[in-house]
Amino acid sequence: MDFRKIANEFKTPTYVYDQNKIEKNYQKLYHAFSSHYKNFKIHYAVKANPNPAIIKILLDQGAGVDCSSPGELEAALRAGTKKENILYTGNYESQEDLSQILNADIKFNLDDLTSFERLLEIRKTDFVSFRINPGMGKGGHEAVVTGGTDAKFGIPYEKAFEAYKIAKEAGVQRFGLHMMTGSNNLEPYFFREAVEKLMEIGGDIFNRLDIKPEYVDIGGGFGIPYTEEDVYLDVELLGRLVCEKFTKKLDEYSLGRPQLLIEPGRYLVGNAGILITSVTGVKESYRTFVGVDAGMNTLARPALYQAIHRVSTPYNSGPTRKMNLCGQVCENADIFAKNLDLPKNLKEDDLVLLHDVGAYGFCMSSVYNGRPRPAEILINSDQSKLIRRRETIEDLFQFYP
Repeated sequence: MDFRKIANEFKTPTYVYDQNKIEKNYQKLYHAFSSHYKNFKIHYAVKANPNPAIIKILLDQGAGVDCSSPGELEAALRAGTKKENILYTGNYESQEDLSQILNADIKFNLDDLTSFERLLEIRKTDFVSFRINPGMGKGGHEAVVTGGTDAKFGIPYEKAFEAYKIAKEAGVQRFGLHMMTGSNNLEPYFFREAVEKLMEIGGDIFNRLDIKPEYVDIGGGFGIPYTEEDVYLDVELLGRLVCEKFTKKLDEYSLGRPQLLIEPGRYLVGNAGILITSVTGVKESYRTFVGVDAGMNTLARPALYQAIHRVSTPYNSGPTRKMNLCGQVCENADIFAKNLDLPKNLKEDDLVLLHDVGAYGFCMSSVYNGRPRPAEILINSDQSKLIRRRETIEDLFQFYP
């Protein structure tokens, strides 16, 4: 990419996404599973990047979507998603949330039996799927572990039978099964272990209640490398391990061949995004600081999770020295990287790139310190297209009376 050309045209900071990379990620992951289990579908986790243009790319590849809020549902609908290709997986849903789910006539994974009881206060349904906490979880950071005893998500597996029993007694005739154990996991064997545990929980429930699931949704959490030391997730091995274990358990519990669903977000779009930012100043203090026009308001992950993003300087090279890369926000947590080897010749207006920001980048940005959010650009081959305009200060005041 000609990053200088993009920066001149769209200014900085700006998120840039590579459409071809997203498509290749989807095809690789789809083939890894579908070659071992035919009744399979990918539902893109909209939370990773809810821009309708990004969703549309994945819809065109054959994906469905998984939404976690009414706003994400609206993004999916604006992208042109058909209702039969939408899943909704929320948590601690309000009555308003549940009403919108029912009115949209889509399938859903409920986080708790209390969610089902609130749903019945609105009207009865003939379908339900519960999110099960299998008592185990793993992720790239403790904040993104979503299974196990400390997780706020899902029904503890010891209570899952009672939930399905109550749902059946309330007239539900169609069922699903769901779990999500954590995010940014690079270990294929963990997913096989988690699927085995889920199918043993679900198989026992469905056999005792004489029901069969329409689908089993094993969630997402498939990771990407953020550092040079990280290993790549072997998705071919992942698909084979999961599908073999899944099929074995289906046969063991005589559950037929329900649809196998996964909900990747980061794996599909994470490495397809770059944040272009400009140097605003180089300060010689107790340490050397390179300030840029992006900050924790633009990319929250380093401040929130201590996440690492690779950094490059496309137009600067030569001897380097240790520097701290920071933003303009009035918080000392607003540091992207410490003791980073950066070119000594970096100066104001030079470009700095932060890599692997296609997932949980723009969607977690804010207007903290009164700084408007950046633009988003989509690159397809050598063509660039604006898919979200840069906010202005005037935009920040549009909701005031």
